[in-house]
Amino acid sequence: MSDYDAAPSRKVKDIYRIPGQTKELCADVREADARGVSYGVYMGIKHDMQNQEYYEKFGVRLKRRHRV
Repeated sequence: MSDYDAAPSRKVKDIYRIPGQTKELCADVREADARGVSYGVYMGIKHDMQNQEYYEKFGVRLKRRHRV
C-alpha cells in the first residue's frame, strides 16, 4: 500500500442505536422491526420462548412473579 492509497473505512450506521438505552433494548427493537411486529408483541413472543426453553430444560413451568 502506498502513501496515497486510503484504507477502506467501515461505515455502518445503526439506526436502532438509541442514545442512553441498553444494547439489549436496541436489539429487541431491531428484532421486532425485522419480524414486522410491534415492540410489545415481540416482547410477548420473547417471553413465551423463554418460558418454553425453561420448561424443556427443567420440566416445570416458570412461576409468575407478583410485585408488591
